[in-house]
Amino acid sequence: MPADDAAEPARGERLVALPAALATALTIALVVAALYLGQAILVPFALAVLLAFVLDPLVTRLRRPWLPRAAAVGLVIATIVALLGGLSVFVGSQVAELGRDLPSYQSTIQKKLRTLRQAVVDRGGSLGGASRVVDVVEREFDAARKALQPGVPAASRTPLPVRVDPTPASPLQALADMALPVLTPLATAAVALVFLIFILIDRSDLRERLLRFAGADLRRATAAVDEAARRVSRYLTVQLGVNLAFGGALGLGLWLIGVPGALLWGVLGAVLRYVPYVGGVVAAVCPALMAFAVDDGWSLLLWTVTLVLALEILINSFVEPWLYGASAGIARVALLLSAAFWAALWGPVGLLLATPITVCLIVMGRHLRPLRFLEHLLGSSPVFDAPTRLYQRLLAGDVEEAIELAEQEVRTGSLQAFLRDTGVPALQQASLAHARSGAEHRHRVVAGMAALLRELRQAWPAPAAAQGAAQVLCIGLRSELDSLAAEMLAQTLAATGADARHLPSAALGVEQIGSLPLDGVDAVVLSAFNPAPEANARFVCRRLRRRRPGLRIVLAPWNAPAALRTPEAAADLGVDHVAATLDEAALQALPPSRPAEDGDCAAPTTLGAGALQAALAPVLQRTVDVFDAPVAALALADGRCLASPGGDAALGVAASRLAAEAAAGFDAGACAAVPLADPRQALGGLAAVVAPLLDDTGRPRGALLVARAAPRTATAGELRLLQSLAREAGRAAARAGGPPSPGAEANAALAPGRPSPA
Repeated sequence: MPADDAAEPARGERLVALPAALATALTIALVVAALYLGQAILVPFALAVLLAFVLDPLVTRLRRPWLPRAAAVGLVIATIVALLGGLSVFVGSQVAELGRDLPSYQSTIQKKLRTLRQAVVDRGGSLGGASRVVDVVEREFDAARKALQPGVPAASRTPLPVRVDPTPASPLQALADMALPVLTPLATAAVALVFLIFILIDRSDLRERLLRFAGADLRRATAAVDEAARRVSRYLTVQLGVNLAFGGALGLGLWLIGVPGALLWGVLGAVLRYVPYVGGVVAAVCPALMAFAVDDGWSLLLWTVTLVLALEILINSFVEPWLYGASAGIARVALLLSAAFWAALWGPVGLLLATPITVCLIVMGRHLRPLRFLEHLLGSSPVFDAPTRLYQRLLAGDVEEAIELAEQEVRTGSLQAFLRDTGVPALQQASLAHARSGAEHRHRVVAGMAALLRELRQAWPAPAAAQGAAQVLCIGLRSELDSLAAEMLAQTLAATGADARHLPSAALGVEQIGSLPLDGVDAVVLSAFNPAPEANARFVCRRLRRRRPGLRIVLAPWNAPAALRTPEAAADLGVDHVAATLDEAALQALPPSRPAEDGDCAAPTTLGAGALQAALAPVLQRTVDVFDAPVAALALADGRCLASPGGDAALGVAASRLAAEAAAGFDAGACAAVPLADPRQALGGLAAVVAPLLDDTGRPRGALLVARAAPRTATAGELRLLQSLAREAGRAAARAGGPPSPGAEANAALAPGRPSPA
């Protein structure tokens, strides 16, 4: 019995369990209902949060040891209230002045309306004839309807007009009806002001409570709150500047062409432009009506409409895309839908809050997994990464669009970066979906990728191989996808100056492998997408070793497990190296570099012990910890280098060598973090990113390099972080008495990476 009783609630729970989609829909419906029913409190609170995003940086700047935060908040709020009060007085005076002048425009308005009536609605014109025909048709239909009811008396067919006179309102009711439209916005503003004061004062406490409410993952919650605050604050600040510029330009232009109340219409335009897309057009209605009223002709109206359209086109097409950038990150259709939704939910205030609320929802969807669909539905960033987008275009047979995507990536980056980060991963997706794909889809992918590589080869031809360059043969191990990846390998190697060729997988057949052109070939790279390529690889390696015993063979198994990439697995397969990435395969296929000579940049001089090393070593250790990297290195302008301790010594020397080379290339005009994409500098397959060491004057003192195992390129945030660490290292070197910033004479006198005479 106890067992049965214990099992009974479980069965009951299974009976009432709802599908996840239905539960999500019910949750969204409840949230929308709560937003609608609680708008009396939520609207002023949302307005207060919106203003807090804009005013909090100002309060933070005013905060001083002798000025408490509450006093800074009071000073900012008093200034804002004073500005709004002055603006209200100005708008009221302008409206009163226009009200006094309107009777003087009555004759002009009557004249224009009379002209329009004579031109458009005159009974003698075409519209008048059409109106008479419509009247005759209506009378005939009415007569036919009455004839179909012969038994009903005419008196009963004619409805009796009834008029209901409303009960006269009491004086108090009439006063309330007049005051309610004015008092309601004022009450909302007052409640929002109270909320704003306490939000600004208790910002830290509210932030902690929000993070606690967001969940146990403090890192994700902190990142979400920080990104939302940063993006919303930047968006609102930029929007305020753009709207003020629009209002100022509109007011100035209307004043120059002679429209009365130009300053009032400029202020109205700056306010209405907070409404997405249509605010500027709505702001043109009042000045257009005023131009219609004051001018006897039509030129003033045309000038007014032209001015508004020119400002809207200029701002929407050039100013906003340039200034906003990715601060909002909202898709255009999503922005329109969001504006319509919040306007229907909260009225005009919803239009002002639509964009900031949508930005917060997108950020929440980016950092919180249950809300990931919000980013996909509302965000402007692509829902697919670059390899998936390319693979989808190939699946759909859109070869032209796939080529366009590839060319755009190559123009913004490099051919090697596209092949490494997009081309090979797209083929990996195709190979993993090979069993589930139909014959037509497989043909589309293979034929489309072949056409894409052909176009890239024609648009970006590889440089001619130099005399004595390494000869590398890239061959697909089994399938057409293997052959396409081999072609990508050949293009990557050819871009480095190697004499690289590619052959299809048919060249490794039992009858064809004996006739492979191996004369003068230094290395063979075998490309394979098969997750278990051991059998084919052993067979091919035995045949190749039989023909050329000293031939270097590299295997690139793109989908193989990590266990296959060990030295023991390579020896068992009969290959010299098993590569995991395109850069690693290209690097291992090339002959080893020459030994370093004295004074060469390949042999950087270490810092040695002393105050300078003691000052820079903590920055290197912090760089390794922050990026979770195996090694980091820095090089000063005089060629002295330092690698992070505790790692592989050979890897540290290679990283120091690259840092010295980068330090020699930095000058005052090239102080931006750049990726090192050369396969020879890939540090055994690691991705290297470098930033200049800047002193307090902004001049470079060297370079900071970090080598990561991540195959993707560094994000903008990671580049900014590395630049921040590099600036810290530059200031530490300056304080510890490091070498001065290199000038033109120093750069000319010192060879790259050569130690200074000191």
